[in-house]
Amino acid sequence: MPESRCMQGIWSSPWLFILAASGSAVGLGNIWKFPYMVGENGGGAFLFVYLLCLLLVGLPVLIAEVALGRSVRSNPIDTINDLHERHIVTKGWVFVPYLAGLAGFLILSFYSVIAGWALAFFERSLKGVFKGVTKDETQGIFSTLVGTPTEMLAWHSVFVLLVILCVGQSVTRGLAMLVKILLPVLIVMLFGLSIYSSIVGDFDKTVSFLFSWNWNQITPDVVLAAVGHAFFSLSIGMGGMFAYAAYMSKHMSIARACTIVVGVDTLVAILAGLVVLPLVFSLNIDVDTGPSLTFVSLPVAFGRLPGGLFVGAIFFLLLILAALTSAISMLELFVSWLHERFYVSRLKAAFGLGVGVWLLGFISLLSLNEWKDIHIFGFIIFDFLDKFTSLILLPMIALLLSVLVALRIPRNMLENELITRNPKHFKWWYNVLKFCSIPIMVVITVGGWIGV
Repeated sequence: MPESRCMQGIWSSPWLFILAASGSAVGLGNIWKFPYMVGENGGGAFLFVYLLCLLLVGLPVLIAEVALGRSVRSNPIDTINDLHERHIVTKGWVFVPYLAGLAGFLILSFYSVIAGWALAFFERSLKGVFKGVTKDETQGIFSTLVGTPTEMLAWHSVFVLLVILCVGQSVTRGLAMLVKILLPVLIVMLFGLSIYSSIVGDFDKTVSFLFSWNWNQITPDVVLAAVGHAFFSLSIGMGGMFAYAAYMSKHMSIARACTIVVGVDTLVAILAGLVVLPLVFSLNIDVDTGPSLTFVSLPVAFGRLPGGLFVGAIFFLLLILAALTSAISMLELFVSWLHERFYVSRLKAAFGLGVGVWLLGFISLLSLNEWKDIHIFGFIIFDFLDKFTSLILLPMIALLLSVLVALRIPRNMLENELITRNPKHFKWWYNVLKFCSIPIMVVITVGGWIGV
């Protein structure tokens, strides 16, 4: 492969890759989305299926994505082109990384709007707006924000600018410095908030809700929601993990690194549930409120509990940090490709793509107010992008990626990438991916199309 197209730099330590990959995985999906998804889908039943999906689908597919990314040490698009030049795959497979880049682009467009809500609520928390508020009052505050395009556009713009500035830096230098600080801080803050919630909230009811279930609660809708959220939460199918893997040392164990990433991602999601749900239960707020749970119900708890205003500000700051670490990877695929193939500086590439994200995000936020009567398949644009990406696009990309790795890439090439002391570990991963993950994703992808 020509040197000009190769990735520049290597993560200086295995833990930097793990931090970067965990930062990509940990985001709004863990802290904002997971608690309300659990609430809407039966608590422990959803958590059980979600954990099973991580083990049987999420982890094997993540290992496959990382192994493929490290195999050539280039951006995802050029990696597939290189495999084609070596007569390993046909040219048509190159559309898979393009789809992954598109998925990250689409998700970031509405993701940045939600991050903008977190910025707005962080500001309001600092001003003490939520002191003694009722649920109706917080609903009014949230509705006013959503109904004010100019304010949402301002916060959306601030977040997109932050993402552009972060992605515009060198991955192995700028991103490494960022994740070394942000991710540990985020986890420590979550631990602290979970302890606070267990003391002032209804911890016993939360534990019962999260860790017990009946088998009849596991419905097709719950399974579909759990698998879709597993992909969304791990950032599988967006190309970021693929791109980060190109900077991995050849001596690093992919299986071990990916297992740690899934573990961190799961830990953060459960901690978020232990932060949010005790507060919600303690105030007898409906746990199945939906996407507004974080922005409508929690401020009520923060406004009434001891030290709640300060804790509330910390929580929304945590949301912002989580959103930022995850959003960075969503632009990485196309930024790295433009930088390596066309010698565009990372900052210029990030700015150009960021403008596109900003414009689509502008349309998404308008669909919540001025354009709320415009529907695609019965959904407003904002909701359509969310459902289309999490229920259809991400599972479809993960399915194609798994088929590519399991059925097209030579087994000896994979064995060279997945260096392991125990051949049984490789055999377990390969067989689970081929005979379990792929069939499940076929069903989920079809179910996603039918559901949407």
